[in-house]
Parts: sequence; C-alpha cells; structure tokens
Amino acid sequence: MTNETNSSQPGISPDQVNKMFDAWGEVLKMPTIGPMYAFSKDFSSYANEFVALGKVMADMKTHLDRYWELVNAAYAKASAETARNAPKQYMVKEDFDNYRKAMIEAFENAFTGLFASAEFSATYGKLFSAQLDMSRALQGITERNFKALNLPTRGELDEILKDIHELKREVRNLKKETRP
Repeated sequence: MTNETNSSQPGISPDQVNKMFDAWGEVLKMPTIGPMYAFSKDFSSYANEFVALGKVMADMKTHLDRYWELVNAAYAKASAETARNAPKQYMVKEDFDNYRKAMIEAFENAFTGLFASAEFSATYGKLFSAQLDMSRALQGITERNFKALNLPTRGELDEILKDIHELKREVRNLKKETRP
C-alpha cells in the first residue's frame, strides 16, 4: 500500500478489500473444528445479518442527524430570541434578572414548539424505531453466537427463570399447606 493510494482516495481501496476477503478466505479454509466450524458453517447467514445491521445503522444515523438538526434549530432560534429580548447593558442586578427571564422564556417557547411539532414527533418516532431495530439485530447476532459457542441464549435463560419462579411459588404453596 503506497502513500499515493492513501492520499488520492479516502476510505478503503479495492486492493485493501481484496486483501481482506483473501484473508477471510484463508481463515475459512482452516480445519473445521470447534467454534470456527460453527461460525463458518453459517457464514452467508452471518453476512446477511451484518448487512441488515449496517442498513439499520445507516437508517438510525439518518434519523439521528435529522433529530439533532431540529434540536439545533430550536436552540439557535431560542438564542436569537434571547439576544433580541435581553437588556442591552448589564449595570444592575435587575438587568441580569431580565436577561435570565428572557432566556428562560425564549428556550421554553422554542423547545415547547419543537416538542409539540408533528415533524419532531415523526422524526423521534423513526429514531426510536431504528434504535429498537438495531437492538433486535444485535440481539439476534448475539443469540446465534451464543448457540455457536454452546452458551445459553437469552430465550433459554428466560425459560429457566420462569421455571425457577414457578418452583418458588409451588414450594411456598406447599409450605403453606403443611403448616398447622
């Protein structure tokens, strides 16, 4: 890899991508035992899950950027209104109190308007949905990895906790029945 490649084109070069795939190809040719076998067996499925995760993350970034655009616009509006309504000089304590009141009112109006707007509501809903989608995608990948490593998954642990809860209830009921 030359400095010319790095300076002329930002990001990953096609040569670097080929080297990366070659390296992974060599890893996949290794003996198929242990966890590596479990991971390599479902490689295309993993690749699809990570592609889906990448799409979810891109969507989340888009919605997060829009969210912060709206918040920043409200902040700029409140700052401008504060500057417009604030006293022009600060000689006495009352001037500082008037500045504080002007600032509180400006920020309250700007952010109340923002939070009440349909655009903010839609943007926040999309952002929240993208966060949930990302959480689900990561949980799915984690569950698959736990199975490949022969570790209990969340679903299995939830089932165990449910069984423990039922056993505690039955023991409590038996104790009540056997007491004189």
